[in-house]
Amino acid sequence: MAKEWNKGSIAVHFEDAVNEKIIKRNYADTIQGVTPEQVEGFTAALEAVSTLPASYTVVAEEYRYTR
Repeated sequence: MAKEWNKGSIAVHFEDAVNEKIIKRNYADTIQGVTPEQVEGFTAALEAVSTLPASYTVVAEEYRYTR
């Protein structure tokens, strides 16, 4: 079987201490092979324009297997 990259996404989770919950924001269509430095930079940029601090970030990559 051949492994082929299909798509990716990043979910940034922000901490809302006032309401005691985590707010998740999804960003689709990431590039293949995102580096930790790119994820850190993206998270920092979002945190700079948000009133909430980022708690953690999740990167998901989807692959397709064909015969």
